[in-house]
Amino acid sequence: MAQSARSKILALVDPDTGVVEEVPRAPYAFDGPHINVGIRRGRQLASADSGLSDREFRVLVWYWFATEERQGPVQMTGVAVAAELGMSPDALSKTIKILKGARLLVESGGIGRTTFYRTTPYLAFIGTGFEHREAVSDWNPPEMRIPKPSDRRARKTKGDAS
Repeated sequence: MAQSARSKILALVDPDTGVVEEVPRAPYAFDGPHINVGIRRGRQLASADSGLSDREFRVLVWYWFATEERQGPVQMTGVAVAAELGMSPDALSKTIKILKGARLLVESGGIGRTTFYRTTPYLAFIGTGFEHREAVSDWNPPEMRIPKPSDRRARKTKGDAS
């Protein structure tokens, strides 16, 4: 019966002395949970044509990698997320509003007045292929072209009272 790779010990034997020295195993390349990200969609969102600003893309990518449980929400307050990203809570809130409107981030629970978010499973997913297929069946695909920041600003026309 063949042994599994995990139970085998790799060793070096000195041919002159016969001394056996175990070769230390390197841990698997990932030190914990890892995520599957759609390359085509990720690249499309990173491009200038996506309409995302650098800040919006950075927040989106942060949420991709901040999720460590099977598509669970990132259970951090907006203040804590903003501090980790080096931005103000107001700037983070505006960015999340844009990403949520494009269905790139989705609400995923909360406590009190704090809402938690995670990325849509269309972009990034933690889990098996079967779980991924089931997860996308519950969500609409995200917008892959977001209005550019300059197009999002409210434009005033002559005669507006505001």
